Amino acid sequence: MNLSEKVITEIEKRKTKQSDLARLIGVDSTVVSSIIKGRRVGNLTISRLVKALGPEYEQYYEYQVCEICGKKFLPKNNRIKTCSPECSRLNVNKICAKWAKSNRSRNVAKDTDAQRFGWGAKVKGPAVSIAEYNSVARKEHGSYGQRGAAERLAQSGTMRESMGMG
Repeated sequence: MNLSEKVITEIEKRKTKQSDLARLIGVDSTVVSSIIKGRRVGNLTISRLVKALGPEYEQYYEYQVCEICGKKFLPKNNRIKTCSPECSRLNVNKICAKWAKSNRSRNVAKDTDAQRFGWGAKVKGPAVSIAEYNSVARKEHGSYGQRGAAERLAQSGTMRESMGMG
């Protein structure tokens, strides 16, 4: 007898509705309906059935095999792949080692997007260091900003002359 047949006989035996049985179990009435339709339910729902209706529903638990040690265990949800925290830690270490081996040939974390993909601004360093530039400006009895302004003015003057404006 499968789970849906067992729940249907339980409803008939108790002479109740699906919603009353759902309240007794502690689940929504749609869960009882999906059980009757033959859909798969999780171990949490089965454990509620066991608590409410008796140990004869324990046969419907879905056990899994641990990926690390190979023991059978009862998972709390379908995403759990290991039986204990120790096995879980070993599984994480195994996954991390696999990722490290696949990325060993390149170290992407140190590269910027511009270095990885060959795009981005090309930053040109100054021809002269700031200290040298500032000392030359002081010798000319000016400041760093005044020397920069004079250079820009000189460049724009030559551009005007080259365009025939000056």
